[in-house]
Amino acid sequence: MKILITGGTGFVGTPLVGELKRQGITAMLVSRSNQTNYGTPFIPVPLDGGLFSSDLIGSVSKIVNLAGESIAGSRWNEKVRRRILTSRVGITRSIVESIRRNQEQNLPYPKVLVSASAVGYYGTHPSETFTEQSQRGNDFLADVCHRWETEAYKAEGLGVRVVCTRFGHVLDHDGGMLTRVAMPFRFGVGGYLGDGQQWMSWIHRKELVNIIMQALENPAWRGVYNLTTPYAVTMKEFMNVLGDALGSKSRMSVPAFAARLLFGEMAQEVLLKGQKVFPKRLLEQGYVFEFSTLAESLSDIYRQCSKKKSGI
Repeated sequence: MKILITGGTGFVGTPLVGELKRQGITAMLVSRSNQTNYGTPFIPVPLDGGLFSSDLIGSVSKIVNLAGESIAGSRWNEKVRRRILTSRVGITRSIVESIRRNQEQNLPYPKVLVSASAVGYYGTHPSETFTEQSQRGNDFLADVCHRWETEAYKAEGLGVRVVCTRFGHVLDHDGGMLTRVAMPFRFGVGGYLGDGQQWMSWIHRKELVNIIMQALENPAWRGVYNLTTPYAVTMKEFMNVLGDALGSKSRMSVPAFAARLLFGEMAQEVLLKGQKVFPKRLLEQGYVFEFSTLAESLSDIYRQCSKKKSGI
């Protein structure tokens, strides 16, 4: 079995590739990176809306689409916003159109597409609980997620089983939001942003990889799934639990105006407002969470981190 993975060298893609290898599955990586230490073939990202080769598309049975410009890589301006959108929509369109080309030419093509999205689809709200049936929001990230998913769902008309996975905050020690918010605790100045009452919907990265693996294998999985635990917490609660895990109390808050100065528009849409997201369809599917509480998730993350540092 061969699986094509876009964004395969990223924060989620790297452990996913590792799990596929452990199960004897060949991962074909699409990446802008030229790294050669992954021991697996690299395929360049198609330029200007181009297609993947018919031989490549015909050789893989499934596709996992994780590619996208980081929303936290730099302050948002018009150029960055355009990259955030086009990096997601463009490669998804290339995937679907490559499948369409193979189908029209009576060539083999993959029958499963697991495509990333985000809980940013829902916009933000101080108290509402969002499920997969909730309406989309009306801000920039909601528009990005909507257009991203719309491209992925075009594959359904080609006979492909499509699963759209809306990620919450993905937690692990070597990337994502946890790396940024944990750093101040190491200097004794950890704390929360704004009033700390904004909701944070999160998931352990191990859990997320396991869910993607199940989505690839189980034909009953189709449509959209919220990839968060059932137990969202406020930012203040998150920082208190993080402080306990790091042995450094949450001591201060960063005022909203300071967060906007530091992070720009991203602070307003991502950090200072929140989303309480519930994984209704995962639970209906019978998924059992390995890491359901924040305390046990952070304990596992930093225990594994300590083992790696000590060479265990």
